[in-house]
Amino acid sequence: MTTTLEQLRRQFATPCPSLTAVREQYFTHIRTDRHLLNEIKAGRIELVVKRLHCSVRAKPVVYLHDLADYLDAQATSQAA
Repeated sequence: MTTTLEQLRRQFATPCPSLTAVREQYFTHIRTDRHLLNEIKAGRIELVVKRLHCSVRAKPVVYLHDLADYLDAQATSQAA
């Protein structure tokens, strides 16, 4: 049986896809990165978003292990 992280590694060509790529794949109901970031900051979506360097202009990314943790937690909460 493959783990969520292994499946994500096959899906994405990078260990840290952009927030846009993650939003387009997993949050299709959210139309903009800004709205997704607002949902994350408000605590309604418990996903870790980082920047590859300290610049404000650096694009937000999501590390695959953080995305896997989020997806696994969602699956567990849905099953309960």
